[in-house]
Amino acid sequence: MAMGTPLLLGLDAGTGSVKGVLADVSGRAHHASSGYEFVRPCEGAAEQDPADWWNAATRVIRALLEAVPDARDRIAGVSLSGQGAAAVLLDRNREVVRPALLWLDTRPAPQAKRLAETVGGRVAEIGGKAPAAYNVEPKLLWLAEREPERFLRAWKVLTTTAYLTFRMTGRLVMNRSDAGILLAYDLRRNAWSEEALRLMGLSADLFCEIAPCAGIIGHVSSEAARQTGLAEGVPVVAGGEDTSCAGLAAGATEPGIGLLSLGTASTAYLPTAELALDPRLLVFPHVLEGQILIGGSTVAGGAALHWAAKATGFEGASDAAFTREAQKSQPGAGGLIFLPYLAGELQPINNGYARGVFFGASLATARADLVRAVFEGSAFAVAHALSIARSLGHPLRELRAVGAPSGNSFFGQILADVIGVPVRTMRGGSGAALGDAALAALGTGVVTETSTMVAAHSGVERTFEPSSDTHRFYGEVFQTYLELYPRLEDLFPRRQVWMESRRTVVSVH
Repeated sequence: MAMGTPLLLGLDAGTGSVKGVLADVSGRAHHASSGYEFVRPCEGAAEQDPADWWNAATRVIRALLEAVPDARDRIAGVSLSGQGAAAVLLDRNREVVRPALLWLDTRPAPQAKRLAETVGGRVAEIGGKAPAAYNVEPKLLWLAEREPERFLRAWKVLTTTAYLTFRMTGRLVMNRSDAGILLAYDLRRNAWSEEALRLMGLSADLFCEIAPCAGIIGHVSSEAARQTGLAEGVPVVAGGEDTSCAGLAAGATEPGIGLLSLGTASTAYLPTAELALDPRLLVFPHVLEGQILIGGSTVAGGAALHWAAKATGFEGASDAAFTREAQKSQPGAGGLIFLPYLAGELQPINNGYARGVFFGASLATARADLVRAVFEGSAFAVAHALSIARSLGHPLRELRAVGAPSGNSFFGQILADVIGVPVRTMRGGSGAALGDAALAALGTGVVTETSTMVAAHSGVERTFEPSSDTHRFYGEVFQTYLELYPRLEDLFPRRQVWMESRRTVVSVH
């Protein structure tokens, strides 16, 4: 990096790690990461200690400062992003009340179902999304019913990003992209909706101030400087939800160029300036003013591949060996279809009770078919959300893919063949952390627009063109995939009942 040029620090706290980048505007960058785990204390639970995010962030920052010895004096701004819809409760002493409930936590499914049946229609009109277990408000209702003492201690609710910016600056602020995922956010007014909160039985006092994603919300505090090694007083912008920051980094900022972010979950969104709502999808603000994202996420994207590797004896083996097994099977996986709802599901079915299903197994089904079906089912889940967004009139010419699973060329070709558009994987460490760095540059005035900086750091690494014949074949399989869930929908809650019943019997004996 050239001496004296401004540096921008971007940090993204995902489900399994904090990733960081220290970048200048010309394309030079250093990367670092630090991991952590989430815990499942019971069926459907997914929790993390927010301190783990902050501790990982401090490790990443110190690693980056060590890699660039003069960086401390050159950092012009900081931006952060994080996994969406995690519920962090702070008390009036600004202490964390309990471990955060992650978007993966499906225990609030009954509360989400109750909201959907009573006020869901009006809430969706206001916020552009249907009540579902992943979101913050059903989690708050679950806490109020299951852990009332802890809930009564709660003073403010924060997301992952808001917690990290609080630790960095001391201010309680939520960025617009993060806030826009919540049910209480009014998409038309870009503010909390008192009506939606009243309908859900929640107090507006729980929710903090909302800020534009590139707006400076504070500065690195003396305490944060001591813990991270950053210079006190460096500007901190509000940041964004990780999907929208990844979209910025991938260049998914204009109609027709969609984002496919592959990690623990798979998220697929189309950018648009038009507000077209469908309760099956998630609609929320992009990090760039005047743009919104419409699409959906499947809970177990990369997680489904990891699960399949473990379940079929490939745990600890290379990704290449696991993929070679899948390649022994042909498109259609020998007649096997996989519903990848391993931990409930987000859009477009929005059902915390849903679980994974293999359909069509026979005596001829081989291990290779099982593995390939998981790859294909994960692609069908992405295609499901995108097909609804496209039916609303949102164009899709290509998908920009980021995240670790996007490096699997076999999966990339399946995605292109299923969805029917080119899938382009991005080079240069594209991801939410780079989007954060670009936001920091915009918010602090280092750049007047993000596109030049993003182009300097990122670009298309590989393109997977769809095969017309394979796409046509997958279209037939996809229609069966779409019919399976509605035929099973009423059985998933029943499964939950007898699972709960079994746990009671085990505890008694």
